This record gives sequence, structure tokens and C-alpha cells, in this order.
Amino acid sequence: MSPDFWGTTEGWIAVIGLTIGTFLIRYSFIGLFAGKKLPPRFERGVQLAVPAIFAAIVIPLVVMASGRIDFATRWPYVAAALMTAVIAWWRGGTFVPVSLGMATLYGLQYLVR
Repeated sequence: MSPDFWGTTEGWIAVIGLTIGTFLIRYSFIGLFAGKKLPPRFERGVQLAVPAIFAAIVIPLVVMASGRIDFATRWPYVAAALMTAVIAWWRGGTFVPVSLGMATLYGLQYLVR
């Protein structure tokens, strides 16, 4: 192994700092609200945070190519994402919708090539 394999000291300081920071943020939230009844609007907002964050991560990956929205080349991804969303809404769960979405994507890519 080369000496650069493990990275730089500054990089490891950043990783350790981010790890500690993430832990403290999560723990403080859990510690502040543990055993307390939250207002219904706040509780609903917390429930919707995970789907919102997931959509914010996934949608750009689906519709963007080279930093631009490009439906002309990304249409198989859009079709597969829509298929996944419809199956998830209709049937629920995670495994079946994601599996059928992947099959849709790979099937469309196979047919287009």
C-alpha cells in the first residue's frame, strides 16, 4: 500500500469532525424530544421529511444529465421512476416497486440500444 492510500491528515480530521457533528445533531434532537408529546403539525412535518429528502436526492439523478434537465436522453429513467412511483402507490412496500422500476429501466435501455 502506498502512503497516500489512507489519505491526508486534514481529510481524516474532516471525517472525524463530521462524524462527531452528525452524532451530536442526531442525539440532541432525540434527547430534546424523548418522551415528550410533539404537536401534531410538527410530528407530520417530521414524517414528511424523509420522503422530501429522498425526492431531493433522486429527482435530479433521474432528470438531469451534465448538470442540465434533459428529458430527451433521460426518458428511460423518467419512465422507470414513474413506474416505480405508481407501483409503490398502488401496492406499497419497497422491494417490489424498486425491483419493477429497475426492470423497467434496464428493459427500456435494452430496447433503445
